[in-house]
Amino acid sequence: MQDPIPYPQTRRDQMAAYSQRHYGVASAALTPKVIVLHFTTGDTWQGAWSTFAANTTNRGEYPGTCAHYVIDYAGVVHQLVPLTLHCRHTIGLNHVAIGIEIVQSLQGHSSAWAEQQILGRAAQVNAALALVRQLQATYGIATIDVIGHAMANSHRLFVDKLGWTNDHSDWSAASVSTFRSRL
Repeated sequence: MQDPIPYPQTRRDQMAAYSQRHYGVASAALTPKVIVLHFTTGDTWQGAWSTFAANTTNRGEYPGTCAHYVIDYAGVVHQLVPLTLHCRHTIGLNHVAIGIEIVQSLQGHSSAWAEQQILGRAAQVNAALALVRQLQATYGIATIDVIGHAMANSHRLFVDKLGWTNDHSDWSAASVSTFRSRL
């Protein structure tokens, strides 16, 4: 389902400037080579949409965060940004990665608990698997390049010219291994 966030020329220019600072290339254009799994920590896809649409600074820089897709509890896939554009979802990989947010609240629990909730929710995880399979087929993305946010810093394509790294714990290697085994 197409549910685009505002991504006007101003935001494209912000993304190109961010990419210049962090990746050495002044472009907002995306050629996907990696798929990064995330979860929202909120209960609705609309909450994620609103956060991404707001385009507020993150770590003192524009553009704001966003992801290409959000998958709700029922398994409805919402595309927020065209796959031709960068989204700021994973430090060091935004220039090569498609971001997929999966709705899941932490409810005071750990990331590992949240990942298990997603992996056990058939409609949602099956939608995520189908989307990832489709993206892999379209862009020739290997299963090894389907990663969790927590795995980003060690990915072979990771680069950040300012020395930034990710501090997220969502989608650990163990949970991603389970997800990959279902692809």
